[in-house]
Parts: sequence; C-alpha cells; structure tokens
Amino acid sequence: MERLTKKAIDQAETDKVQDILWDGAQPGFGLRVTKNGTKSFIIQYRNKYGRSRRYTVGRYGPLTLDQARRRAQQLLSEVHQGRDPMQEAQTSRACISVADLADRYMRDHCEGRCKASTMEAHRWLLAKLILPELGAYAINELRQEDIAALHQSLKATPYNANRVLGLLKAMLGRAEVWGLMPQGQNPAKGIRKFREEKRQRFLSVEELGRLLDTLSRMEATGEIAAGPAAAYRLLVLTGARLGEVRTLKWSDIDWDRRHILLNEHKSNANGAKVIPLNEAAVAVLKGLPRMEGSLYVFPGADPERPLVNLQKPWRKIRARAGLEDVRIHDLRHSFASFGIGAGLSLPIVGGLLGHRSQQATATYAHLATDPLRQASDAIGRLIAERMGGNGG
Repeated sequence: MERLTKKAIDQAETDKVQDILWDGAQPGFGLRVTKNGTKSFIIQYRNKYGRSRRYTVGRYGPLTLDQARRRAQQLLSEVHQGRDPMQEAQTSRACISVADLADRYMRDHCEGRCKASTMEAHRWLLAKLILPELGAYAINELRQEDIAALHQSLKATPYNANRVLGLLKAMLGRAEVWGLMPQGQNPAKGIRKFREEKRQRFLSVEELGRLLDTLSRMEATGEIAAGPAAAYRLLVLTGARLGEVRTLKWSDIDWDRRHILLNEHKSNANGAKVIPLNEAAVAVLKGLPRMEGSLYVFPGADPERPLVNLQKPWRKIRARAGLEDVRIHDLRHSFASFGIGAGLSLPIVGGLLGHRSQQATATYAHLATDPLRQASDAIGRLIAERMGGNGG
C-alpha cells in the first residue's frame, strides 16, 4: 500500500457501493469512497474488548488530508489507552437529558427496590433542587464543575447538598450501566461532601411540659387538628421515627400485645421492628376515630394516603412554646434521654428505639444522672403525668 496523497484522493472513484483506500504510512487510517463520489477519512481499530470498529474522522474537503492524518493519529493513540470513539459517538446520538434520566432512574431502578419514604425523598430532591438547575442538560454535556457548582450553592444546608450529590452520582452511575454514557466518566465522582454536624437536642422535663401544654392549648383552640396533635404525642411517647408514625396503619397495631409491628422501616434488613406501646400511647391511639375507607391511623386529605406533612404545624407549636431549635426528630432523642435518666440500660433503650447496635445508643449514656432515675414506668407514665390528662 502506498501513502495516501491528495492526488490519489482527487482521482479516486468506484463503481461499488463503497471502496476503501488504506494509507501505507499510517496503519488503520484510510479513505472511504462511495459510488456517488462522497469521500470521507476513516480509522479502523479494535476496542478494548477486541471488537473491530470503523469510525469516520471527517469528510474530505472540509477536512484536508494533513488535518485528517493528524486527527487519526490522535484518535488511534487514544484507542490504545482504552478509548472507543465509535461507542462514544453512538452514546452521544442516543443522549438523553438529566430530566429524562431522572424519570427512567425512578421508574426502572427505584420502583420495587426503594421504600416509599426513599422514593418520596428522591422526588423532593429532584423537583426542588436538581431538575430546576440541571434538568435541561444532556447527560453527556454535564461536567463535574456543573455538579460542583450546584453542590456548593447548597452549602447552607449541607445535608441537602450531600443528598443531591449522592442522588446525582447514583443516577449517572446507572446511566453508565445502561450504556447511556461511557464507563468511568461519571461527572459526580470526585466531589467531596460537606461535613455534616450531628446535633443532639434533648428536652428537659420543664421543656417537655411546656411543649405538651402548648400542644393541648393549640388543639383546644383549633389551631392544630386532632390528628397531628395525636401524632406528636405518639412520637413523644414511643420514640418512633416520624415516618413510622405518619404512615402507621391500624393493621400495624397489636392491641393484645400492646405494640406496633412494622414490616417496613429504616432498618428492615434486620426483619420486622416492634415498637412497644405504654399505657399513655395506647390511650392516645384508642382516642382516635377511624376514618372510613382509610387504612391509616393518621389519614391525609385523601383517605387512601397518610398525612403528607407534619413539619408545618410543628413549626407553629415549637414557636409558640419558645422551642424554636427543637426538631421533630429531637422528640426521639428526648424519649431516649428520659429512659436513660430513669435508670434503663443502653440495650433496653436501644431496643425501644430499634437500634441495630449498642453503639448507636451509647450517645445517650452521659444522661444517666437525670433526676428522673426513680420513675418506675420510666417513659410512659412520666410523660403521661406531664400531659396532665390531655394525652387521650
């Protein structure tokens, strides 16, 4: 084979569908000539899996021979390093937007694998934080600096920022698996998460009484509906997580054994979770009416779905009680602190909370000197007293 020249290219013709003139100086580089006279530079190579690929470098005319030869040398060099330009071109042509990827990720990956609470959290992150900023981007155009900029813009809420980063990394990782983008090019990788400060806030006996008194007054005046008020009392009395109470079904309650049995919960890899019900908690539950047609203890506006949001009324209650820094999850911390203060062991308190290890409960150990040590029904009766008869 002779070296390709401009003269040879200009004279090249064929009566076949196409013909290839290979360059004798650069193995894998050639010119494709079609019957209608179109002439294009190509490279022929084997990818890392040994598959033969033929990739068009560009058309003769817009691209000179010297330009095409330099481009071919560069591409063939990159092929030796593992790149597959033909696969990348196919991926680019089939490229979808971040919004389209989010739809497919939720439908084809999350449904049937993720719990309802996880799905809800993903939808919120996508709708509120990710898609407004990145939804219109084609995934092959998305750069690490684009994701880093979004992550940085959320630094005031590091938890949300890190959840956004994690979801994007998972979505783009799935895009690699589905062949929508080249392997090893996930632009969300390599971005460092923000440090998340783990805060422990415990209610004192006085604060608990103030909170429950405020709750009762606001319920009496109609500022807080009976359902949410009962939900907050149940959170205080059981140490359960918000999602466990919000989505509680009547069928989850075993009245004879006085406990709640949850087959789906945060740590359900270890099996069903049992939440014991003290007398005050039972009284709260028995005082609730059952909405016809609803499976839920705390139904929402649609009886077929649970209460959507307990955060908004909570902000009103804590503001009125002068406890602006108390989150709903801090009721769980406080439940544990009262148990430790009453002399209960870490394993017992951990069991009440559904912790998978004693280490998870050890954070409450320093509270063992709480003055409530003498309580016999350490948690249930203590809190019931603070309710002043308003728990039922």
